[in-house]
Amino acid sequence: MTTPLTGRSAAEISRLVAPWVDRPFRTRQVALWVLQRNARSFGEMTDLPKELRSRLAEHFTLAEPRILDIVRSSDGSRKYLLELDDGTTVESVAMPEDQKLTLCLSSQSGCAVGCTFCVTGALGAGRNLSSWEIAGQYRLMIRDMATAPDRVNIVFMGMGEPLLNLENLELALESLFETVSPKRVTVSTSGVIPGIRWLAGLPRRPKLAVSLNAPDQVRREEIMPIAGKYPLAELMDALRAFPLERGRRITFEYVMIRGFNDRVEDATTLVRLLGGLPSKVNVIPLNEDAVHLPGLLRPDAGTVDRFAERIRRAGLVVTVRRSRGNDVAAACGQLKGRHQGRTNATDHCRPDLSPSRR
Repeated sequence: MTTPLTGRSAAEISRLVAPWVDRPFRTRQVALWVLQRNARSFGEMTDLPKELRSRLAEHFTLAEPRILDIVRSSDGSRKYLLELDDGTTVESVAMPEDQKLTLCLSSQSGCAVGCTFCVTGALGAGRNLSSWEIAGQYRLMIRDMATAPDRVNIVFMGMGEPLLNLENLELALESLFETVSPKRVTVSTSGVIPGIRWLAGLPRRPKLAVSLNAPDQVRREEIMPIAGKYPLAELMDALRAFPLERGRRITFEYVMIRGFNDRVEDATTLVRLLGGLPSKVNVIPLNEDAVHLPGLLRPDAGTVDRFAERIRRAGLVVTVRRSRGNDVAAACGQLKGRHQGRTNATDHCRPDLSPSRR
């Protein structure tokens, strides 16, 4: 059985291949090809002897997900439907803007958190992705988009809850940090407090984003069942204790749903909740989906702007995420939803809502 070298750090790649090479510097060459040059096969490693390339191919693989579908948006975004070795499908998105490329990665094949405004949650839970399945999304997208790593931002805002997959997330981050600075990587969570504390203890930390979506416990728990396990007050305590490098803020994602959490008064409550915490509020008008999210609508543009302006006048940094890739169903789970009949039954297992570390 071959061992994937993708989704691993340079040190780990060197350790794995060391028994199969004749000279120590060869291990560094292999790591360079995997991480910096994004090789798809050992045959591409032309500065290695042919015999060594064949030997490596017998014991290792440069595994990546397989592209089932790419849908291109008029704004330049690309939505990828990817198939894993067991037939499970996941989504990734590439979003170019201002000479930069943001890559949205999935960490699970579904989501057990069950947020009522999220298509992935409506589709059901799924299994954890391995580190190579996570890092493989990055590899194939920068290759398809013909983009250098120094132009890339990475956000874990695709399918799944990253902080319920700690072991594989850690390995994937170590691999990604070889080519992308931690300050350009963001991990988004629905508020898994043990995972936030784990993230706080990493020697190199990505940026942290929290999916908040309501300014009080009652409404947050109504649309985010995980808030019952990890209440808002405890979540805010954990975030206030989170170590922030100089100049960093915690990003709070706030999906606006018409008639539910979109009043100016809600913005005022949100400002009070975040008081004293270095923060950025990312206001996100709901991505509507009549099939999977029936009855949920986005507010009109004026309501969104008034909400954002109230936050801005309070002195907080606020952005309004104008939807990218709407014409290609770029919201999490929407493309997979269209292909639901092709997914594997493992997509619908129901994992525990506690962080996973084997």
